[in-house]
Amino acid sequence: MVGRYLSTAAWRLPAIVAGLSLAGAAHAAASPLDYVATMNGKCSHLVYGGRDGSKACVPKVVNDVHKDGRTGFTFLDGNIAVVTFSGAADQVKDDPNTVTQPLDEVVLTLTGPGASPKTIKVTGSCLYTNPYAGPGKVDCTAHTGQGSFEASFVSDGQAPSMQRF
Repeated sequence: MVGRYLSTAAWRLPAIVAGLSLAGAAHAAASPLDYVATMNGKCSHLVYGGRDGSKACVPKVVNDVHKDGRTGFTFLDGNIAVVTFSGAADQVKDDPNTVTQPLDEVVLTLTGPGASPKTIKVTGSCLYTNPYAGPGKVDCTAHTGQGSFEASFVSDGQAPSMQRF
């Protein structure tokens, strides 16, 4: 999101970065993070593994960009799950303020003791808009043989907070 342009919950950036490290540990070993951007706003829709997490979806989205170009959008279902939509393919600039990120995996981490991330191969995309040109939007849809993963988010219109690595 911020790569091209770039609370009501007690979900802070250090915890998010730690969660990203857990969820993407295997990938992070191969390609470290370049930066993480966090936007506040409203998560209106989150579906994963047949579960509708929309009611407990935390009002933040995190965009992580790795040095090899892999990009992820991470959503949190309360204290139940961390869902990252991830893709390494080149982004498609749909118009001056809209980009589509093709997806090839979703990383699902159920929270709790002993939880480990599960990487699921998918087809799909995340469409996102320039967060500096008004409220930013992120809409992700990914399909697997076992069902769909979906998320929708609209920012509060403030610039994302950034952390470079």
